[in-house]
Order: sequence, then C-alpha cells, then structure tokens
Amino acid sequence: MLIEKLEEKNYSNNKLLLKEMVLNIGNPNPYIRDKLVYNSFLEIITKNYLTNAQLKNLFEQLVTNQYFLYKIGSKNDDTVYKRSFSALTLGILINKEQSFLEKFHISFSVDKTYFFLLNEQDRRGFTNEKGWAHSIAHCTDLLDEIVTHPLFEQDLYDKTLESILFCVNDSFVYEDDEIERLSTPSAALINRYGLSQEYLSMIDRLISNFLSKQSYSHLDTRMISNVRNYLRAVYFKVNLEENKRVLLNRLKKITT
Repeated sequence: MLIEKLEEKNYSNNKLLLKEMVLNIGNPNPYIRDKLVYNSFLEIITKNYLTNAQLKNLFEQLVTNQYFLYKIGSKNDDTVYKRSFSALTLGILINKEQSFLEKFHISFSVDKTYFFLLNEQDRRGFTNEKGWAHSIAHCTDLLDEIVTHPLFEQDLYDKTLESILFCVNDSFVYEDDEIERLSTPSAALINRYGLSQEYLSMIDRLISNFLSKQSYSHLDTRMISNVRNYLRAVYFKVNLEENKRVLLNRLKKITT
C-alpha cells in the first residue's frame, strides 16, 4: 500500500502515510528507500504538504538515536541506511524556505552531526546490492544545510570543521565523492566567516604529523592523500584570493 501510494504520488491522509514513510526511511530495498521514500519526503516537505507542527515533529523524530544515530558505530550492516537517509531528510527540513526551526535546533543539529562524524564506522559509498549507503557524504550534505542556515552562529564554526577534518584524516579510501562533499560545508564556512586560526592550526597539525615521519606506511599515504584532495577541493570553492593563498601554502607542503 505504501509503495502504491508513493508511486502514484498520492499524499492524501498524509498523517498515516508520513508514519509509514518514516518507518521505511532506511529500508534495505534501494527502490523503496531512495526512489520512493526519499523522493516523496523531498516533495511533501518542499511543496508544503505538511504543517509546521508536522515538520517539527518529523525533525525531532529523525534527529534521535532511533533514526539519525541509530546503532551508530555499527559497520557493514543495514543500519547505515537508516542513519544515512535520516541525514538526507533532515537536510531537506533544515533547507526549507519557510523555516519552522529556532536557533537551538541549529546548535543541537551541529552537536548531533559532530557526534555522527566522529562515531560513524560504516563509510561505504555505493553498495552493489542495496544502493547508496553514503553515510559520510549524506551527513556532510546535512552539515552544509546547517552551516548555510541563517540561524547558524559563528561560535559553532571550529567545532563543525573539527568534525569534518576528523573524517578527512582517515586511512579509509573514499571512492564515491565523499572528499568533495566534505569540502563543501568547509568552503561555505570560510566564505561566510573567513579562515579561523584554529582551523588553520588543525590543518597544520595534520600536515606536520605526516611530514615528521621518517617513512610512510600505505595507511599514511592514504591519509595524506585525503588531506591533499580535501584542501584542493576547498581551495577551488573559496571566494577570496587571500584565503586561496593561505590554503595553497598549506597544499604546497604536501604536493609532490
């Protein structure tokens, strides 16, 4: 019944439909999860099928340990789909033009995404049988909506970038555009607030830790490759030439 209604885009009696959609937000079937449920969330949220009270309730439900942080720390199992697609849907909610959110929702969201990025262990991108897992990319997409929201405050800047750099400084081989996606909220913050000294210090520590080694393991090589690709991506997305120059100076240290 859910599949039939979503295929027909029949959003009448949306209270019951919304409940079924939430229950299937992490469905292992990629057709149901991605093509039907996610796309239907996109439509009913952006085209005002839901009241502000429904939007707020949906946000408060998805941001919990039962959805966005569901079994965080699990690896290579189906729980990742619930976390990942909760992140995408939260991003739609935060992006909504007529926002129902208040300032504390934004700071709360930063805390949750910070926890997510520091604790997510399932970093798979595309999975052959079940489609996109993409937890890091989807959480970063959510983060981009948060940092560009009018209620985002500058005192959350360094914490946000710390969580991004934590993911960058990893030996995992990102294969599905994750580094590019990690660079997007980073550049958005730099374009909005400039380069903070703490952010530059975090980057300098990553570079120094690598350069101080006498020899490099294959894991070291992967990590510095992630850092290099990240800095390149951020460099091309920042606006001010002065900020580009500062980033380029760091990039040159690890470019052969």
